[in-house]
Amino acid sequence: MTMKKSLLLSAMIAMALPTIASASMSVIKDHSGKVVAVDPWSYLDEEVMWTTTRSSNNAGGKVHGQIKMKYAIEDNNWKDSSFNNGSSTFTFAQGVFRHDSLPGWYLGMSNGRTTNYNGTWDSQEYIDQEQWTQLVIGHEAFYEDLRYGVEVMGGSATKDNFWQGRAKLYLDWQIGGGLSFFSYAYSHIDHRRNADNDKDKYSFKVEPGLQYIINNTTGVWLRQQFAGATLDRVQWGDIKEKSTTTSVGIWHNWGKLSTTLSGGFSHYRKFNASYESNEVFQETRERFMKLTANYPITQRFTLSGELTGALIEQQGLWVTNGEAVNTECKVMIDYNF
Repeated sequence: MTMKKSLLLSAMIAMALPTIASASMSVIKDHSGKVVAVDPWSYLDEEVMWTTTRSSNNAGGKVHGQIKMKYAIEDNNWKDSSFNNGSSTFTFAQGVFRHDSLPGWYLGMSNGRTTNYNGTWDSQEYIDQEQWTQLVIGHEAFYEDLRYGVEVMGGSATKDNFWQGRAKLYLDWQIGGGLSFFSYAYSHIDHRRNADNDKDKYSFKVEPGLQYIINNTTGVWLRQQFAGATLDRVQWGDIKEKSTTTSVGIWHNWGKLSTTLSGGFSHYRKFNASYESNEVFQETRERFMKLTANYPITQRFTLSGELTGALIEQQGLWVTNGEAVNTECKVMIDYNF
């Protein structure tokens, strides 16, 4: 198959199949109906990847895409203590837009608010609140069995008065025999507009993975994430963060209902970067299980949900020490046009 034919076929498959808009992971089939590729990125988390949001709307010189609303609750219940804390996040509007006259290009946006509190969800003691706005411009392309792309993001966050910027590269390579390799990597900066002691924060994240398609309805995957960050400070030494997360999962489509079950463990550490300091501000180890499901209510509306449970062991100078049970629930509805 020539490069020109490969690009044309990939674009037609990506833009024309209705199953793309109604699955936790975008499903791509050949003309015989066999599943040849599955988008490995999370359907509910465009902070990781925006390309999962496509439209089943036929090409026709129009703007098309998806608009989402999402609500999430996170709760930490500390063992041997009556202390609880958590957060609630409401994403007012999150969308991805494409135009047929600009193949491969997409525009993403997200606006929402996170409220942090002590206590339980129904009995809160307000701590602080952050509102964010982000704008993403991206381009993806296809070559043979390789999909690759680049994104840039600009935005702001109110809590620490940040301007934000991010550059990301990603790829998804169909190796053959149902096996594929995928990865993304990005560099991110939070620029504090009114810097006092804490100044700019620089961070990165990379997450390679492998996926195997067992049959038309089932597949498995393995992911390994590495992340780090440095916060510049005028006094007392810079703060560094390091984390690793390993997870495995299985996706299965039950007709229109699409589900993903995954689990794994992670290790996060925040500490003083000065060589003479032994300060550890936070060290958290976590084991988690996650269930995701979504169902197309109509041709245009899709309802999605995600439930995560985790066991946490934590210590450090700036955090609650001990063990906790963490739960997170997400509910989302999107409109496909």
